Amino acid sequence: MKFIFAFLLLSLLSPSEMMTKMTDSLYIPDQKITVQGVDGQNAPVVLEFDKKKKVLTKTENGKKSEIKLAEMPLFLKLFFFTADKSAPESFAASAKSISESLHAAGINTEVSTVSVSEYDGSATIAIGKEKRFSDANVLELSKEAMRPEVLRTGSETYIFSDYHRSQLPLVFPGNIKFFKNGVLQGEWIFLRDEYKQK
Repeated sequence: MKFIFAFLLLSLLSPSEMMTKMTDSLYIPDQKITVQGVDGQNAPVVLEFDKKKKVLTKTENGKKSEIKLAEMPLFLKLFFFTADKSAPESFAASAKSISESLHAAGINTEVSTVSVSEYDGSATIAIGKEKRFSDANVLELSKEAMRPEVLRTGSETYIFSDYHRSQLPLVFPGNIKFFKNGVLQGEWIFLRDEYKQK
């Protein structure tokens, strides 16, 4: 009964309220957020986001590049934003900015529905779909934690998983897979040491 009530409550939230809950769920208090992992070929990947400068520094294959927040790829904007617990209104501002980026990528941020992930069968809230089986660009959030599970725009799909095994538990995916036209293009793995394959 408790499960059904929580699920119904989530389905009553507007997509903008869902986005605010998502940013709160993913919030990391540090002013500099650093996540280290490997790509699909086991080469080191380091992502460092400076909230004050609004710049993401990505080091991959020994190459370092800086990306301004406005130019950051959409899938990373979901996780790196400037919200601050000392300014509660900043969560709504970050959620609005992410929502605008989703809309610009072809996701209808005015509609959502309760759905089921086609990748693992878990219950999700699908922002961008009016009906569960409609074909649309979508951001799927886990119904329990409101964290991104799937981002699909056009021919590109990102799958986010293993939050509970990540370096930053509960707030960053331990695994990010990128598909284009259904074909795996790349993977980043950000697992804690105890979950890494020996």
